[in-house]
Amino acid sequence: MGEMTADPSDRKEYYQKIARAFLKHQPGIFFLPPRDIELISEWEKLNIPAEVVIEGIEKAFSRKISRRKKNIYSLSQCEKEIIRAYAQHQERLVGRESPPAPEKNEKARQLMQDITACLENLPGEMSQLRPLLEEVLSILKLGPVDEARLESLDEELDRRLWDLAREEEKQLYLQAAGKDYPGRPLSQLEEISRLNLARDRRQKYRIPHLALFYY
Repeated sequence: MGEMTADPSDRKEYYQKIARAFLKHQPGIFFLPPRDIELISEWEKLNIPAEVVIEGIEKAFSRKISRRKKNIYSLSQCEKEIIRAYAQHQERLVGRESPPAPEKNEKARQLMQDITACLENLPGEMSQLRPLLEEVLSILKLGPVDEARLESLDEELDRRLWDLAREEEKQLYLQAAGKDYPGRPLSQLEEISRLNLARDRRQKYRIPHLALFYY
């Protein structure tokens, strides 16, 4: 997939399209906080088309309604569906000019390599994640891969990263979420804080996502 244009007007349109698609579901929110704007910037750098991001946003809200999941107030809560939509978009490009999307076996091998590298460099303060990561390795080695189980373990990893954080760290994330989304109940702020903290920890410690659609 080619590089996105750096034309300022095109970049502005990219951000505006995504913001409008998200905010139409948010009658009480009129602007995106800095964290959500940073996410859009990352998706732009990954060359994810705006239409694919919007597809992921719509799917996230559809799943919330159909499965009675928690309310969505942050783009970070849509990120999984956006990445999934991007993976499906890449698969649709098979047979066109773009290179074919990796096969599931190739994705599983890459995930195994990433988990192995992560385990080799996992610091002591993250040692409680080791059994979960080793469980994923076992799933990948035994095959066929249970993708639903991997997704469940990926969510469990986010929860454990939150549990491992010091209380003062959690409070900092909660305060930031409260500033971005004033007036929201604690349960909603904790959900957003958990996702943001987990995202930062994954980047810091090079902890991979465990669902194959990230590959």
